[in-house]
Amino acid sequence: MTAVARALRAEDTPGLQALADRVMNIVRAEVRLGRLLPLADPDPDLRIAESAAAKVLRQAADTVPGARAATCRLTPAGEGTDVRVTMTLAAALDHPLPERAHQVRRSVLHSAGQDLGLAVTAVDITVVDVLEPWPPPLGAGLPTSGGA
Repeated sequence: MTAVARALRAEDTPGLQALADRVMNIVRAEVRLGRLLPLADPDPDLRIAESAAAKVLRQAADTVPGARAATCRLTPAGEGTDVRVTMTLAAALDHPLPERAHQVRRSVLHSAGQDLGLAVTAVDITVVDVLEPWPPPLGAGLPTSGGA
């Protein structure tokens, strides 16, 4: 074994571990905003981060009973301020899926325009999972004791 190899083996590695820890802390702390999307406003400098807009639109989808958003992507649609939303969600089967997707689409479009000021041209929805029905409340469906 050469002297260099012996020196490297003998070198204590906490310095390397400390460096790795610092790098990982910086990576974890870095905010990942995603692309900046233009708002439908005369001021072309007004923009919103894709991650922030996606969070608001997922929440809008979640307001529809029987729907839970999984993913939400926003992409520019053309040269102007138009944006296209692509969303995946889980849906309950207590209503027809096209009806539920329509409700989600309406909720997302309303939130995009009213809450964010985004000009959304399309909301593409893909149902990727089924929500299980909630268990009935305790005592539901049980006969009540009453005099007969």
